[in-house]
Amino acid sequence: MGLSTKTAGASEGFPGFSEEAFAFLRKLKKNNDREWFVPRKALFEEQVQWPMTQLMLAIEAEMKKNKVPLLTKPKGVLSRIYRDVRFSADKSPYHTFVSGALYRNGKKDAQGVLYVHMGEAEQFAAVGFWQPERPVLTNWRLRMQDDPKGFLGMVKQLKSKKLELASDHRLQRMPRGFEAEEGSAIGEFLRYQSFVVMRKIVKEEALSKELPKVVVKFALEAKPLLEYGWAVPEGKKEMFLD
Repeated sequence: MGLSTKTAGASEGFPGFSEEAFAFLRKLKKNNDREWFVPRKALFEEQVQWPMTQLMLAIEAEMKKNKVPLLTKPKGVLSRIYRDVRFSADKSPYHTFVSGALYRNGKKDAQGVLYVHMGEAEQFAAVGFWQPERPVLTNWRLRMQDDPKGFLGMVKQLKSKKLELASDHRLQRMPRGFEAEEGSAIGEFLRYQSFVVMRKIVKEEALSKELPKVVVKFALEAKPLLEYGWAVPEGKKEMFLD
């Protein structure tokens, strides 16, 4: 999606989000249809999409300075505002948030992501490995089993920065092949299907020009998780695919 009054690829510095940006997203939630959005598309691009683009470019620049290989993908900085409604009962055509992500070496299919979400209801940043393919997830579990101290040491590093692995996506039972680890120090973590840490962004931070620094600090604090996950083999495993 091109920008009408700004150039998407131009790095002019993040200005901070405006109150108008969040007001637009709130109105979009109430008027989520093409008839309302199309005449206001230029407002969306200027008030919402452009500052989000500048935010992600500013974060990317700092990642490069810190030698963390999180980059924007070549075809675009932001996710599309258009919802995929093919298999959804909700046919609202537009997301009521704007988001961007940095991928390892700029490759969207690579593991390990920094994600930033700005919505009408919530704002947050997240770092980690979201629902990796089952063979890759098996490799995570095998590495944890082979070196539990290494995994728990990474978790301890995160906790020292007040970061906790989110446990929203996990199995009810131990995954097949790892039942013997029930009750062990890594037992609960073996149930996890994602390995992600999150940080809420309060409105005052979103409105500030200093938001890139806030997100970069969080990403650097979460770096042990990225380094651990990047060391997990991505080769296919034909075993234990729960």
